[in-house]
Amino acid sequence: MKSAREAAANHHDSINAQDTDAYLESVKFPFTYQNYNGVSITVETPEAYKSQFPMPWEIIKRTEPNWSRSDLVQLEEVARSKSSVAYKLVGRRINADGSAEPDFQAIWIAVFTSGKWGIQFRHNLGSEVDS
Repeated sequence: MKSAREAAANHHDSINAQDTDAYLESVKFPFTYQNYNGVSITVETPEAYKSQFPMPWEIIKRTEPNWSRSDLVQLEEVARSKSSVAYKLVGRRINADGSAEPDFQAIWIAVFTSGKWGIQFRHNLGSEVDS
């Protein structure tokens, strides 16, 4: 991927497509995912991901069995260096019947190594809440 934004878009699209190969291509290893209730995993390799960890769409379907896709509402760059970009993402999960769940927030960090960009860290903050 030629840019951090392209890496984030491909990462998002591969989750919607439930495409394991495209998803793993969009990830930089070691990859860390932390969900809204504080559970954090770090995966060292694509092979370990395939054999030991559920894919993101499997995790989503555990709590939202009618999920069909997530719409990207906002992808805001919040910090940048030469080799990494941090994004605030706002997404909307869409159910099979077309109804939407409350928007959720996440932080995604893209990094540039070995000549390409990929997502190396995701933190799901859960549903947006008015402060």
